[in-house]
Amino acid sequence: MLKQLFTTFAFICFSYSAYASSAGNGGASLFSSEMLFKVINFLLLLLILHRFARKPIAKMLSNSAENTKITVDNANEELANAKSRLSEYEAKIVNLEKELATREQTAIAAIEVEKERLISDAKIQSQKLEEQTQNRIEQDILKAKAEIKEFLVNESAQLAEKIIAEQIGSPERKALVENYAKNLNETA
Repeated sequence: MLKQLFTTFAFICFSYSAYASSAGNGGASLFSSEMLFKVINFLLLLLILHRFARKPIAKMLSNSAENTKITVDNANEELANAKSRLSEYEAKIVNLEKELATREQTAIAAIEVEKERLISDAKIQSQKLEEQTQNRIEQDILKAKAEIKEFLVNESAQLAEKIIAEQIGSPERKALVENYAKNLNETA
């Protein structure tokens, strides 16, 4: 401590000497009464500070250094935690992207299967509809043939009756009608 005081005193003396010579005082005395008074005041101030304020200042600086160290340590911990969380989130993002791609492929495959099933069902429905339509057409044709046949039979019978009525008498007519009715019953 004394070494520091002596160094400070020497620095002040030399700087005052340089100041005095540059001020144009004609090289004022290094130890004038005014200068001596300032130096003594400064040294007393240093001694008082050293005696009474050394421990609180040292404690304040020590606390400040500790607080700074704690702050830096906390910041380093938070940085490490943030880096680990960042790597976790990046890993989760990669996993989510993989899962998303897998789900997308699964959905596309399911869509393709559903599309094929719908196409197959549509083809089956189309075939059934075509078969039903064909069956209806065939039934309508058979019905029309039957109606035409019945119409022709009725018309033939009426025409035959008319011709028979004109050409044949009553007892012969009766025998022919009975014979015709018999033939109709056998063919039907």
